[in-house]
Amino acid sequence: MRITSEKYISVFPYNGDQYLKNIAFDTKKNKGIEATIFSTLKKYLKRKNIKIVTYDVSKKQAPFKYVYFDMPYPWNFKVWKIIFLNKSKNILICHESALIIPFNYWKILHIFFTKVYTWYDPLVDNKKYFKRLWPKSSSGIETEPKKFKEKEFLILVNKNTLPFLPFQLLKSFGRELYSERIKSMEFFEHAIPDNFFIYGRGWNKPKKYNLTEKIFGFKKYSNYKGEVDDKIKLLSNFKYCLCFENLTDVNGYITEKIFDCLKAKCVPVYWGASDIEEYIPKNCFIDFRDFKDYQKLLDYLNSISEDEYNGYIKNIENLLLDEKFKETWFEDSFAKFFLENIL
Repeated sequence: MRITSEKYISVFPYNGDQYLKNIAFDTKKNKGIEATIFSTLKKYLKRKNIKIVTYDVSKKQAPFKYVYFDMPYPWNFKVWKIIFLNKSKNILICHESALIIPFNYWKILHIFFTKVYTWYDPLVDNKKYFKRLWPKSSSGIETEPKKFKEKEFLILVNKNTLPFLPFQLLKSFGRELYSERIKSMEFFEHAIPDNFFIYGRGWNKPKKYNLTEKIFGFKKYSNYKGEVDDKIKLLSNFKYCLCFENLTDVNGYITEKIFDCLKAKCVPVYWGASDIEEYIPKNCFIDFRDFKDYQKLLDYLNSISEDEYNGYIKNIENLLLDEKFKETWFEDSFAKFFLENIL
């Protein structure tokens, strides 16, 4: 029998079924914004003769580590059986918020993992729980900024959804901003109908968990322009983007939303992580918390001169060139972290 020195790591991808059968690591099939994160990780591990596969793919030998990108839902019995049988090999990396996967933050479930990595500071003790911000894709980072006068005014790019009510009740921290996006859309659609644009999946049908809309109909937005093929390219055509996280009033929860704006050289109007300025300088974005209401925000956006706007863009370009910033956030940093900590 031929003995191979190749080792295996089995992973449960945080986007679930759509990334199984190794689609997470297949750049031809994986069209998600985080595709380069997984493909880069795979390349780094290959240098160490380590093969990384999703848990549903057959392996030549038993994996020496099981890494879970977010906690499986309790009703996913197949995955939990694997967790129960491999307690000494399990590592959890929490990404999603408590609105999407509240079980990520239930310490009683963490007994099945040897280490837990999370952005959520209250859990971190540097013994079992360690701080780790979710990495971002560098794809699109070299996008050239368009001229001020060539850009449209304001855009919102989000999927039309609301948090699943039971999960909303189960969450232990933070406040959802899904409903706040709706408020912003209704204000700007009325205030600047010719200068506000809505993109994203699902705005032409009822929300997933909204029974009222399914029975009585849903609001149609005249500013809705459809789904998005290339988000960075789209954002590059706009001066400003309403960039609201799914969750606010917590530290460290920073998703790809503000990074997509920065890469596109579109100034984000940000609302989300309470400590955002510890990671992204204030001169690179507009903090929605500085304004009393949407009218005050609109007045400010209208007051920004071309020179002031170009100042924001220059600050963003300098930030994206900063080596420390890149080492904190992008794919190579995550792959190195994986090699040094997970293995």
